[in-house]
Amino acid sequence: MKTARLLFSLLVVVTLGGVRAADVVDNWSFLEPGVLPKESNFAGSGIPIYIAGLKAGGVVDAKSTPANPFSGATRALFVEPAADKGALRIFTRPFPDKTPTKGFYEFTFRLVDGGFNFNPEFFSTPSDPTGNWFKGTEQYFGFAFIPKSPIIIGPAKQGLVTEDVKAISAEENYTFRVEWQTSGDHLEFHFLLNGKPLTAASGEAVSMSVPQSKVAETVMGFRLASGSTEEACFKGFLGSIQAEASAH
Repeated sequence: MKTARLLFSLLVVVTLGGVRAADVVDNWSFLEPGVLPKESNFAGSGIPIYIAGLKAGGVVDAKSTPANPFSGATRALFVEPAADKGALRIFTRPFPDKTPTKGFYEFTFRLVDGGFNFNPEFFSTPSDPTGNWFKGTEQYFGFAFIPKSPIIIGPAKQGLVTEDVKAISAEENYTFRVEWQTSGDHLEFHFLLNGKPLTAASGEAVSMSVPQSKVAETVMGFRLASGSTEEACFKGFLGSIQAEASAH
């Protein structure tokens, strides 16, 4: 029943522009606590996520060690590098068939050590629940979250801040949000951290624009990736992942 409710909420959000966001990972309830998730595509069970390269960690709650650090959810995913580190990849496709003309995607995270990259991606492959639907993507911009650093947006590698956050700190909870809407023949993107717009150091709000002609035959998804170097090897927590589409 839980999977059915999630699928229904995603359908309402995508087709009707629902009034609430769907929890893409359903409180991480599809993963067994205390068990390391192996490389898997969970789309077949109604969770539009593919996890690869997670070599240590797993689902945590209020009673586990470490404990879930997020007050807004009962469970979180703890990511801990293995001795040989290795690269983590988490792909989500909450909008399986069509990029919404307007919507948002947000996730909650907490760094303990190291950092990660986050990219909106445009998938050219079908959202086959049994296939490698994370293949065949294009990236036009992305973000790096590293302790003691502002959020870095690429390819320009510009440092972004908010009025409250000048650098990302370890052992702090954050919610990062990507919003977009169609404007003429472009998709216009805006970004928020803890509800505040990301700006350049000058205070100017930062946005990105992608021509519709480049993404017309693709579907937008999202990738979180951790590298194998010490600085980029993510140790920390992922909380809720929310997504919503609107037709207006």
